[in-house]
Amino acid sequence: MSPPRITVTTTVRHPRLRYVLRVVGDDLGYDFHFHNDRSVFGTPTPQFGITYGGDGPNTLPHHELLSGKAFAPASAPPLSYRGVPAFCPTPQGPDLLACIFFALSRYEEYHFFTPDAHGRFPGAGSHAARHGYLHRPIVREWTALIGQQLREWFPDLPPPRRRPLTLQPTYDIDLLWAYRYRGWRGLAQGAKDLLTGQARRALHRLAATDRNDPFHTIGRLEHFHRETGLRATYFWLLSNGSHRFDPNPYPIPAAQQEVMRTLEATAEQGIHPSYRSTDDPELTGRERERMERVLGRPVTRSRQHFLRLTLPQTYRQLLAHGITDDHSMGYADRVGWRAGTNLPFPWYDLEREQETKLTIHPFAAMDVTLKNYLGLTGGAAGATLLELRSALAPFGGPFPLLWHNSSFAPDYGWAGWWNMYRDL
Repeated sequence: MSPPRITVTTTVRHPRLRYVLRVVGDDLGYDFHFHNDRSVFGTPTPQFGITYGGDGPNTLPHHELLSGKAFAPASAPPLSYRGVPAFCPTPQGPDLLACIFFALSRYEEYHFFTPDAHGRFPGAGSHAARHGYLHRPIVREWTALIGQQLREWFPDLPPPRRRPLTLQPTYDIDLLWAYRYRGWRGLAQGAKDLLTGQARRALHRLAATDRNDPFHTIGRLEHFHRETGLRATYFWLLSNGSHRFDPNPYPIPAAQQEVMRTLEATAEQGIHPSYRSTDDPELTGRERERMERVLGRPVTRSRQHFLRLTLPQTYRQLLAHGITDDHSMGYADRVGWRAGTNLPFPWYDLEREQETKLTIHPFAAMDVTLKNYLGLTGGAAGATLLELRSALAPFGGPFPLLWHNSSFAPDYGWAGWWNMYRDL
């Protein structure tokens, strides 16, 4: 059955408005259609007709952000609208469509900011973190309020679409083995273990095989996924090993290639573009080709190593190299919803003012964020994730997590984290 059509009358014809109405409509299960007021034949009165901008009945407020005008969010702290933080003020109240566009487009990341040590936009400096709503799926909340308003105007309008809440595990594979296939880096790490008093780890290194290596957890994870009915996504770091933040073995060991090919039957896989790929986009293409040679098929999924993401350059680079789905939309230093939503959405290139073919898949939290940036124990991390889950539960959809295969190894400080992850 086709979705209910809601006809929109407005003088605003900017692509920002078309984009945000398409995203909101997809969430609610409605089709927003612009009224053609230039038809010489006239148009019948729509069953569900609204106006964007103006003072008449059934009118949504209009903020100039959706007309392509500049906006300074720092000067507009959130108001409370029906118990939900909102900004983009107008005399008729906040423009929730403009708020949604601000969040999804990552508008603030196109303006001056102080990057962190890896050149990233810091979560701590985001509008959402500074005003206390980063942990909330705020775009879903704004969208729900729009749906509520529509049903108040049109009691015959079918209720919005409902989605089940589903855990969505994703993994970055920087190193498939802690001890095996490390070459000179493994020797250097072994010497460091001895010099820093990590004798137990040094002994484990000497006794390691492919199967008992503490990072080689994929078989265990896949068994767990089958038991719980989950399908995971793995992102593989396949750099040439020339940067200190790219620890993967190169060339790709035959044993690793076999694991990658085996996963094709049970999981999704994508590339994990290396640390320098943000600055040297040709690396993304070469690493993608490496993975395609192993798998014998096109690779279209991606997540940036270290979450190094610069807008709009990184996303344009991914599109240029055949990537259609990116999973980098989250922060390294904070948990929560960087773009305000858990739902996949099309990337809007703000400089070019156009919707693109790149689909963005947000994630809620990263293991390293919880442990290293926030200093949480496994138990406290589990409680934090359940809080995020509770905020999302009324809206449903995927609850994506970013984990590493290495984040279960007690020898590397992850004692107790497997039990927390399993219980979650």
